[in-house]
Amino acid sequence: MADLENENKTLADVENVEILAQGLTELYEPPLATIHAHLKELTEKQEAVSEILSAERRKLNDLQSDAMLDALLADIATIKERLTTISNSMLGLHKRVQSLQTRAANIEKVALIKANNKN
Repeated sequence: MADLENENKTLADVENVEILAQGLTELYEPPLATIHAHLKELTEKQEAVSEILSAERRKLNDLQSDAMLDALLADIATIKERLTTISNSMLGLHKRVQSLQTRAANIEKVALIKANNKN
C-alpha cells in the first residue's frame, strides 16, 4: 500500500512538474520570442551599419589616395619646371662654350698668322 501511495505521489509530482514547466513555458515563451525577433532585427541593422561604415572607410581611403596622388602630381610639375630651367641653362652654357671655343680658335689662327708674318 505504501508503495502505491509513493507511486501516486510520484505520478502527482511528475504531473505537477509538467504543469509547472508548461506554465513557465507559456509565461516566458512569448517574451522570449519577442526578444528573439528584436535581437534579429538589431543584428540586421548592425550588419547594415557595419556595411555602410566599411563603404565610408573605403571612400575615405580613396579620397586620401586621391589627395596623395594630387600632391605627387604637383611635385612632378614642380620638378619638371626645375628640369626645364636646368636644361635651358645647360643649353645656354653649351652655346657660350662653343662661341668661346670658336673665338679661341680664331685668336689662335690670327696669332699664328702674325707669328708667320714676323718670320
